[in-house]
Amino acid sequence: MVWGQDSGRRAIEELLTAIEQQAGEAIALGARAQRDIEEDRFSSFLGFRRKVEEVRALVALTEERLTTVNTAKLADLRTEFERIDLLLTGLLARATRNYFERMRDDQALPIGARELFEPELRIIEEMRGKLDRPHYAGRVSATVIEDLEATGVMIRKVISRAPSLPDFSDSPTPPKPTKRLSNLGRPIRM
Repeated sequence: MVWGQDSGRRAIEELLTAIEQQAGEAIALGARAQRDIEEDRFSSFLGFRRKVEEVRALVALTEERLTTVNTAKLADLRTEFERIDLLLTGLLARATRNYFERMRDDQALPIGARELFEPELRIIEEMRGKLDRPHYAGRVSATVIEDLEATGVMIRKVISRAPSLPDFSDSPTPPKPTKRLSNLGRPIRM
């Protein structure tokens, strides 16, 4: 018997359970964000996005563990992980699409909304790229792909009209360069 092999399986099972729990919380936060957007409140979207990042971190960790262990005894866990991953991607794509669908075209966006939604667009594009992998071919529902593409279009539309954070780093006029002449001890402005 190899020590740690059973505990590796148990650890992966615990990660899968944690993914399911965190995904449930993310969906609940997504529903709350959808309700809040109708009242022009964006703060609950940040909670939803943080939870999505936690879920994505757990998914990445589980995927990494499954690739390093890669034994025939874990084939059932790998199948379960891929099922959960596809389901989770579909649920998160639907929740994000519902959020952006509820956003009105004339809705006032807070300063920094561009910086708030640009990472969301990257996440949607990463999800879409992940579903193009060969081992997901033919297993992805057309509605999930449609949700991801429609959400990407909606986010780009919001980003195009969203105000960005002010940039206070640049000074209005750069200072003039100074040049020292070798025979003078004081600086001369050009």
